[in-house]
Amino acid sequence: MMGDANQGLGQHAIVIGGSISGLLTASVLIRHFQRVTIVERDNLSVSSEPRKGVPQGSHVHVIFSGGMRVIDQLFPGFSDELAASGAVVCDFSRDLCWYHAGVWKSRPKSNLKSYWQTRPFLEAQLRRRMSENAGIQIEEGASVVGLLADPERTRITGVEIRWGADEETQSIAADLVVDASGRGSQTPKWIESLGYVRPKEISVQVNIGYASRDCEPSQDNARDWKIMALYGTPPNSTRTGYVFPIEGGRWRVSQVGFLNDTPPVDEEAYLEFAKSLERPDFYEAIKDAKPLTPIASFKFPADKWRRYDQLSRFPAGLLVIGDAISTFNPVYGQGMSASALEVDELRQVLECQPHGKGIPADLYRTFFRRSAKVIKVPWLLATQSDFLYPQTIGKRDFYTNALNWYLIRMLRLCSGNDRITKTFYEVLHFITKPSAFFHPRIVFRVMIRSMGFSRGFQPSKDRLRQP
Repeated sequence: MMGDANQGLGQHAIVIGGSISGLLTASVLIRHFQRVTIVERDNLSVSSEPRKGVPQGSHVHVIFSGGMRVIDQLFPGFSDELAASGAVVCDFSRDLCWYHAGVWKSRPKSNLKSYWQTRPFLEAQLRRRMSENAGIQIEEGASVVGLLADPERTRITGVEIRWGADEETQSIAADLVVDASGRGSQTPKWIESLGYVRPKEISVQVNIGYASRDCEPSQDNARDWKIMALYGTPPNSTRTGYVFPIEGGRWRVSQVGFLNDTPPVDEEAYLEFAKSLERPDFYEAIKDAKPLTPIASFKFPADKWRRYDQLSRFPAGLLVIGDAISTFNPVYGQGMSASALEVDELRQVLECQPHGKGIPADLYRTFFRRSAKVIKVPWLLATQSDFLYPQTIGKRDFYTNALNWYLIRMLRLCSGNDRITKTFYEVLHFITKPSAFFHPRIVFRVMIRSMGFSRGFQPSKDRLRQP
């Protein structure tokens, strides 16, 4: 993995947080620094229990094709090892039974692979591969409580950490610090204390509640899918249900409610919530599935984007990445893949730096601008969908309503048009840019349908079964 390393940007780099983005970031930094330290406040283990610092850890985690390409580049063969260890690999188009925008999507074969597993399982596999490099060290049970800076406060020189509940702190020097601590990132507060302006924060409040559990799959010889996603149709339905395959031949069953319509966690009410979904297919799939775990809940209040890319001043020797910059509505499953693509941008930026001259003062500007281009795709998909509910709180762009008018009609065409379905999935997987939605062929079909010309097409209300 590290044979081509050219460690010439500095002696030591620190990553705040042992998240997915933190682990991937460390694997990039070790190519340019003599050693890398990950500071993680949780105590890590190889068990299947979610860690305290990842409240969404009891819910499904998927890696899309674009994200896995990055991980395989950093850890060659990782996707094959992940599958061999128990992750479930699916043809995202063929194996997914998805009710969305009031129709069941068609299910053509595709080359889009998705990898399904629990969060602890994925993190353990990444840590195992990362442990092959002795230059990366994880400090468990330690929290970063502040940044160290030079006398002029223009460059970050390290971090101050505390172990557990200890009052004493320790200063650790570093040539570069990367904050991968997630939604609770303290970087805005820390840089403000050094005399910098906090980044502007964009928020779209959706108030989502999750309720998830693992089950033994029910028996159904006619079942022709591996994944089921049944989305409520805005603005009338706020309820969604998922059946996801995970390691060990299990299902992870999740129910989601928008706008504080939180799914219950007691047994009887959980099934009643499933009955209330827009289509009966989800309830029929799970009603005879044997529960294996208690029902775990999780709440996600809002999409957030800290616009570091718009800052004119920022201390040298510090970067922010992953959920510490932006978080998206998790119902669309793009978070981990987006973080992986941000890490890939970091890799490319660092590879362009002249070695032996240290970290340039304007490195942050290049990285934040490039990461913003990655973030724009999942941000657009998530927030446009969230704004389909009038109660969603956030600033709507002038084009929001017009774009949603178009996108809803395009999504409805996915019921009978394999090409449009594949285009939508390629954008979701970070393979194609959203501009593909406006290919003349797709625009023509949307406009024809909007004028009432069906051209022999009728959206299906029944689940599509294709041989």
